[in-house]
Formats: sequence, C-alpha cells, structure tokens
Amino acid sequence: MAACLIAVIASCGGSGNTNATGNTNNGDMEIEYNGTQTTTPIDLEAYGLDQDFLERYRKKNIADFGDLIQSFPSPVEVSSIIQDMKVPYSESLLLDASKCDNFETSFKKSLGLGVFCADLGYLNVYNKTGDVLNYLVAIRKLTDALKLAQFFDFPTLKRIATNNNNLDSLLILSTMSYYNMDKHLRDNNRAEVSAMMVTGVWTESLYLASQVYKKKENKRMRDHIASQKNILDDLMAVLVHYMGENPDHVKLVSAFKELAKAYEPVTIENIEGEDKVEMVNGQAVTTQGSHTVITVSDEQMTQIIKAVETLRKKITEAL
Repeated sequence: MAACLIAVIASCGGSGNTNATGNTNNGDMEIEYNGTQTTTPIDLEAYGLDQDFLERYRKKNIADFGDLIQSFPSPVEVSSIIQDMKVPYSESLLLDASKCDNFETSFKKSLGLGVFCADLGYLNVYNKTGDVLNYLVAIRKLTDALKLAQFFDFPTLKRIATNNNNLDSLLILSTMSYYNMDKHLRDNNRAEVSAMMVTGVWTESLYLASQVYKKKENKRMRDHIASQKNILDDLMAVLVHYMGENPDHVKLVSAFKELAKAYEPVTIENIEGEDKVEMVNGQAVTTQGSHTVITVSDEQMTQIIKAVETLRKKITEAL
C-alpha cells in the first residue's frame, strides 16, 4: 500500500535545513524543540558521534539524494518476499496502531507515519482488511497533526479497505496521495518531514524482514537484508544533513550509527561479465552476465538483526 512513500526521499534535495516544525535553519540558528528555544551546543561525542564519522556523510552531495527513489525497497516489495516464503501472518510484528499517540513532536510524528505506512503494506499483502482500518485511523491522526490529511481521501480508503476485492484500488489511491503529499512538502520547504517518513518506512520494513528471517531462513530474504548496506549509507547522509542541534535528531543519528557498525563487514560486489544468448524452447533468451555477489556470515546476520531490533525499539518508543 505504501509502496511509493519512498518517493518522498527526493525532497531531500531542497535548499537549506528544516527543523521539526518545518522552519528553515541556515547556519547557527536557534532550534525549536518541544516549544522551547535553545542555542546550547550538544556534546555530539556523548552520543558517540565523532567529527570524522559525521564528515564522512557530510561529504556526500545532497543533490544526489533524489536518485534514491529507485533504490529504496518499498514495504510492499518486502511484504511480497515474506508472502512468497509462505510465512504465516503475525500481528505481533507490527507496531500497535493505538501507539500513534506516543509520537508527540512533528519530528516523531513523521517517523511514526512512516512506520505505520510500512505496517500497512504488510497488512495489505495478507488481506487483513479488518486491521487495515485501525492503521488508517492512526495514519489519519498523524497526517492531521502534520497538516497533510488533505492528501488522503480517508472515507474512500476506508470503503475500499473493507472490500476484499479492491486491495489494488487501495494501493493505487494511496500511491496518488503520497505523490501529491511529497510535492506539497517540497514546494513548501518541509523536506525534512519527507526524509523522516522515509526513515520510518525503511526501518520498519527492515525490521519486518529481519523478524521473518529469524523464523525461517531464506536466501532471497538474507540477500535483501544484507543488500540494505548501500541504502543505509545513503540514508545516513540524509540524517546527518538534517541533524543540526536538535536532540531528537542527534539521538536518531546515533542509533543509526550502531546499525551501520553491524553492516560494516558485509561485502557487496558487482561482477561484470558478458551476456549470453541461449535457445530455450526455440526462442533466444539473453542471460545477463553481470551480477551482484553479497557476502554475509551467519554471525554478521545475527548482529544486523539485533541492531535493527534496537533501532526499531528506539524509534517506536519515540527515542
């Protein structure tokens, strides 16, 4: 359902930094945090964020973040892998929709909105229409608070969700809503909201994937989880870009740093080769010679999954 929410990452190419309220920060300005103003510098090293680590991501060209649209996996894609693995539906994997009230600030609501959208994608592939309604309510609350509800036709979404035969329509309608919402955010200098939603979607999708892998090991899912190393590297650059002196942002980057550590040993190598043409049932079939080799050990997978669990816990408990 939330497949195209990944498109909002394109908004990270906007000019200037925006804080959790959507206001622009240029240089050393005061940051609004929970209704107060602060100019007290944060001790980044206390959060394990040394300058060498941060500089690595600051060097990335922020204008390139729009290219991530095609590379970020969607919640529907992850859920489809889960479905193909014949793993039974598990409600316990999802964040309880009633916990949407735990996300208090705009920054946290943006993260929470992403989490619930990822969960909605999981629900859709299992045709859990009854539960879908609860998550639509949670999303409605968060979009109302973020002044984004105008992009969702909730009465129609609710009607479609209660009809088992119209899940494709639900996907199409919600996809259009996200595209319109993303454009609005970019046009109104609220790019950070988009970035945080994408962060929530990506984290929750990875969490769902890792939890299913713990129950039933599968090479396709293993490769999917390991391949997120490259996505994580780009996402870290987005988070560092928007971090500023906001304590919540700093906590988020610090939490992601631990996941980055777990991914360090994973190797992803693109092998170049010549295409081959073979005859199959009287037809010429071209086999791509180039392929990707992902190397990750069992121990490394265990560490990644633990790090994902910790990160997801911090986000869903609002840091």
